[in-house]
Amino acid sequence: MELNEARSLARERTEKETTYRHLVSVEGVMRALARRLGEAEELWALTGLFHDLDQDQTGEDADRHAHLAADWLREANVDELVVNGVLAHAHEQYRTDLMSHAVVHADAVAGLLVAAALVRPEKATGMKVSSVKKKMKEKSFAPGVNREEILQAEESLGIPMDEFLAVAMEGLQEVAPDIGL
Repeated sequence: MELNEARSLARERTEKETTYRHLVSVEGVMRALARRLGEAEELWALTGLFHDLDQDQTGEDADRHAHLAADWLREANVDELVVNGVLAHAHEQYRTDLMSHAVVHADAVAGLLVAAALVRPEKATGMKVSSVKKKMKEKSFAPGVNREEILQAEESLGIPMDEFLAVAMEGLQEVAPDIGL
């Protein structure tokens, strides 16, 4: 599936603009991580883009979350590796490969990075790892972000934390114009 077609599907299925912007932010982070790890950028980007595709419909129903999206993606003939990655971000039993682990970390760090960008006059431009690390330590800043999922990226992906944050920022900056950052 081409990116334009994928983003159209994401637009169709999301009800809130904030959800769509979150999907695109994770798409950017996943693309940058794939590039850094020598993995398939398009598959990783699609996994990021679709990871919360059904969030607006499933809300707080954790058991149903990602399963509805998986059904939609299968109907659209999306690669089963992407479908597994979407399921993996919400259900641990699907975390069977590097990409399905990475989407968990990308989801969390994208939330932190977007929150950090929103409080800066320059938004995503010129963000620094040191500043993001400070924000990460502030429990009252972006309290919904699972910091443990960010911290586990180092072990899970084999990338030092500072580099993980730098790569994630690069990914966010690539999609920033598309989401108003």
